[in-house]
Amino acid sequence: MLHRRSFLQSLSIAPVATACFANSVMSQEKNDRIALSTWSFHNYFPNTRYGKPEFELAEWKLEKVMDTAQSQIGISNFELSSAHLASLENDYLLGLKKLAKEKGYKYIHLSDNMKGVNLARADEAKRAEDFKRFVELISVAEKLGIPSMRVNTGTPEKPDWDIATTIGQYKKLAAIGKDKGVEIIIENHFGISADPMKVARIIEEVGENISSCPDFGLFKSEQERTAGLPTMFKHAKRVCSAKFHGFDDQGKPKDFDLENCYKVLKASNYKGWVSLEYEGPKEPIAMLIKMKSLAQKWLV
Repeated sequence: MLHRRSFLQSLSIAPVATACFANSVMSQEKNDRIALSTWSFHNYFPNTRYGKPEFELAEWKLEKVMDTAQSQIGISNFELSSAHLASLENDYLLGLKKLAKEKGYKYIHLSDNMKGVNLARADEAKRAEDFKRFVELISVAEKLGIPSMRVNTGTPEKPDWDIATTIGQYKKLAAIGKDKGVEIIIENHFGISADPMKVARIIEEVGENISSCPDFGLFKSEQERTAGLPTMFKHAKRVCSAKFHGFDDQGKPKDFDLENCYKVLKASNYKGWVSLEYEGPKEPIAMLIKMKSLAQKWLV
């Protein structure tokens, strides 16, 4: 039985304990929403290396990227780049799925980084071949238990391209994806999808099993970012690409107003994954550690 003094002390402690618990839950929720794109380590893969890296290069495999991210950055949720898969064969994919179970990894999204494919081809036969490659990649996502996959629109080969053809391709892919438990995602990437309004049109006309992935960095100017990012978030449910280019001499994010991107995210009431993607010349680990800390603060 509590004495009067002990009882009063317990009352004074209760609000503090409640607040601490609430803060702990909020922190956990922030961590649970943060993922890492394997594209952040693109310079460690010879097939995705570009630019002028400012660190000693080595050749890594996907498994090393995920182990490094978990042990050094504290992130176990991964957006996988299709270009970083060593194979599309069943044995390899089953091995990756087993690894995720053993290590506690979560594969949250698969990004198409296939070279030479184009859903906006004018040549119907070639377009059909590219369509088959996307269908194959949807099966990869299904085998890995990944719930969504980016499908790039491609670039029209003539200025009077009828976007209805591209919309028709997405309708078929969305139907196939639905059967396999994989949602189709469009990012403001290049070609047709460089225009957020066209992304919105495709999603609205397809209507089912399709959503957007806003990419913070893929805008030509701050003016286009200010206008386009809310449009992309309007149709975003599962994943956004929280791209950044590193930090300046004052330690602030380079090239564009990154904090404002997080403000747009919050104002849009977006609740999906925030996938950190470093795209710069420096070794990515320190960049991602710092960015994770900022993202946790900005997601509050």
